[in-house]
Amino acid sequence: MSSVVSKKTNLTFLNKREINRNIDAVIDYHFGEGTSSGIPDNEKKGYFIQTLNALQQSQIPFELDNIKIIFDSDILCEHLINNYLIEKKDTLDDKHLFNEEERREIVYNVEKALDLIKLLHPDLHYLINKHIGTLYFIKKEGFGGGSVSGLLGLIWLNPPKRWTVIDYAEALYHEFIHNSLFLDDMVNCIFPDPLSCENEEALTTSTILKKKRPLDKSFHAANVSIGIMHMYHLLSDKKKSRMYEEDLKRTIVEMNDKTQFLGERGLEILKEMNHL
Repeated sequence: MSSVVSKKTNLTFLNKREINRNIDAVIDYHFGEGTSSGIPDNEKKGYFIQTLNALQQSQIPFELDNIKIIFDSDILCEHLINNYLIEKKDTLDDKHLFNEEERREIVYNVEKALDLIKLLHPDLHYLINKHIGTLYFIKKEGFGGGSVSGLLGLIWLNPPKRWTVIDYAEALYHEFIHNSLFLDDMVNCIFPDPLSCENEEALTTSTILKKKRPLDKSFHAANVSIGIMHMYHLLSDKKKSRMYEEDLKRTIVEMNDKTQFLGERGLEILKEMNHL
């Protein structure tokens, strides 16, 4: 598993060509077969996010060349509530909103984190920018943010003040991996029957939380752990570049015994994980 910390992770769902192919597939599904082939690369993000908004019945803002940073949006807040990321009570008396000073600090750290990612891995920066329409920042006690399959193109973050630029970069990479896996599952069917992943026999030890969770969630966590270790390898942090290695091995061993819950794409990714 030494190649976990190599320059390139070479996993299907993090492969630039595969992600672009998935984006094209989603665009063609909504706008008509062959549409994507006639769209310049620098305009595809617009078609992609528009498609996601139509399919998800969402209103995720976007810019073609940048990721929007938003702090105050009733619509996005409602999206998070409807997708069970937050609850209505979390927004009472506007306690979910960051103040102006906090917002300035967050914007600064996000910009520096994206600059860092671009320096470390230009292709990753390109993919994050192309895949994500909005970073939405609101508070919820005890949670650092999240992504969900019903809101592709949106990342919610709740960064504590102690976060460094590297912490921001890690969070962006972390949530991008979730988004990328959700997209890959949408197009290529990683989990043919998501509900079956919650069956007792499908429960798998999460690499990150170190407890039994539904297979799909542990599958996500395992791949997130690979991305995080990859980032710290790029930062030449030897200790953190192996921080999940033993727990990841355990998760992979368990998943190898639960292949009946994976589709063809899931099996393909698991095979890649076995050869790290």
